[in-house]
Amino acid sequence: MQPWQNENTFIIWYVIGLFLVLIISVGFILLLKTNHKKHVENKKKIKVLNEQHKNKLEMSSVLIQEKERQRIGSDLHDSVINSLNVLYLKSQAGQSDQKMLINDIQETIFLTRRISHDLNPPLLEYQNIEDLCRDIIKQWATFYNTKTNINTQQFFDLTVEQKVHLIRMVQELITNIHKHAKATSIELTLRTTKQNLMLLVKDDGIGFSYKPHDKTTGLGLQNIQARAKILNATFKYKKGTTNGTTFIFLMPKNNLR
Repeated sequence: MQPWQNENTFIIWYVIGLFLVLIISVGFILLLKTNHKKHVENKKKIKVLNEQHKNKLEMSSVLIQEKERQRIGSDLHDSVINSLNVLYLKSQAGQSDQKMLINDIQETIFLTRRISHDLNPPLLEYQNIEDLCRDIIKQWATFYNTKTNINTQQFFDLTVEQKVHLIRMVQELITNIHKHAKATSIELTLRTTKQNLMLLVKDDGIGFSYKPHDKTTGLGLQNIQARAKILNATFKYKKGTTNGTTFIFLMPKNNLR
């Protein structure tokens, strides 16, 4: 073989090598550009989803606030105003039973105090969740047979915000029982261990079936869903075999912050 043939062969392979390197480089650059484009598009999608989620949360917050205002207005109208109207009518009718009037006035004071307590529990920052739950149940002892089970194996240092969400859920649950369940008894269980905090609210009413993805879910249940999500917790409703409903709430300790 002549030397020039060796040189030509080398040049051919050299050109082929350069061509392959060029193709690989172009392919690599195109791949980088494609990945970058996908990354930018994904960032845009994430931004849009975050905005949508934020808007939904803001809307839910507004709806929940309106629901709270409606509930407070309903409590004032159904409880306090009605009681005051009864007192007024009795005074106009000339009923002079002093003891009965005093009892009616005390009942009205109790109702007003309960609504005020629901809006702004006193000394929230300094009370533990156990005492707060006891206070809430105690307010309903006039209307129901109440029972409170507290089993705190492990101390949980909850923030004020976390305590607010927990007691608001309890208040919402009992309000729902009062309005819909036709119950005669309410039982609350609070248990804390090294792993989690468990809250259980049970009634003996007509029963209730909960569907998490039901679009007809009321604002009260949406309120509970939102608060559970904020607390990174899970919950479920368990309907009794004959009657009653049990609400079970679980918040792992590693979710506390």
